[in-house]
Amino acid sequence: MVGDVPALRERLDTLVGRAEQGVSAAKEERERARHDAVARKEALAVEAEKMAADSTQWKQAGDRFKAILDEWRTVRGVDKKTDEQLWKRFSKAREAFNRRRGSHFADLDRQRVTAKARKEELVAQAEAIADSDEWNATAAAYRDLMSEWKAAGRAHREADDALWARFRGAQDRFFARRGEHFSARDTEFAENAEAKRALLAEAETIDLSDPDGARVRLREVQERWEAIGKVPREEIRTLEGRLRGIEDKVAAAADAQWRRTDPETQARVEQFRVRVEQFEAQAEKAEAAGDRRRAEQARAQAAQWREWLTAAEQAVDER
Repeated sequence: MVGDVPALRERLDTLVGRAEQGVSAAKEERERARHDAVARKEALAVEAEKMAADSTQWKQAGDRFKAILDEWRTVRGVDKKTDEQLWKRFSKAREAFNRRRGSHFADLDRQRVTAKARKEELVAQAEAIADSDEWNATAAAYRDLMSEWKAAGRAHREADDALWARFRGAQDRFFARRGEHFSARDTEFAENAEAKRALLAEAETIDLSDPDGARVRLREVQERWEAIGKVPREEIRTLEGRLRGIEDKVAAAADAQWRRTDPETQARVEQFRVRVEQFEAQAEKAEAAGDRRRAEQARAQAAQWREWLTAAEQAVDER
């Protein structure tokens, strides 16, 4: 060999060393990339397993599974064995989530079918009583039906909206009729109150000096009163009180007349009057005879009997 063989050998050794260093660096880089790729797929598999176990955000979780799959496909550099193991974990998690989601929506569909059937029953009941005239009982029934409607759950949206429209329509029809009824009733009651006030004004002019005639007129007033009918609740006590006052006055006049015409009462008054006259006559006789003491005694007894006579007469005239 011609030339500087030692120098050539040294240069060759340098080149081999550099090549080995490059190979080693490339190998380390590949190992680092593989490790990062494994770590990334490991993290994606763990996330998938967590969602599969407890997530109930079905749409968000479903979208995330799709995103994970797209990202999974971009991760390169994992050895076949490890990649297959990680893929099995991800695939198993995705299948578990899909089963849970499918079961959830199947249960939801069953619940909505049950809710629809129950709401159809409630609609039928609501429509059956919409024309009822039992205002208080039917209003209470609608309140109960509304509570049951809320407890029934939701049907599929289109069916639920249609059933609600029917239910609300029946309810609105009843309450509109009830409102019209009570409005008309309030008008009628107000007119009745006015009629009773006019009747009271007439009754208050009854002539109490003729108790028999007063009783006849009062009976006529009472019959007309009943025929007029009901009045607003807030006016009942006032109007009834005025009528009771008139009835009490007529009764008092009749009672006073009875006392004036009662034979026993008249006999008692007459008895007191006779006794007064007797004692006054005795006093005059004693005075004429000059017996002052007996005259004073007779006058005192006459005064006492006159007090009793006055009290008896007042009792008869009392109204």
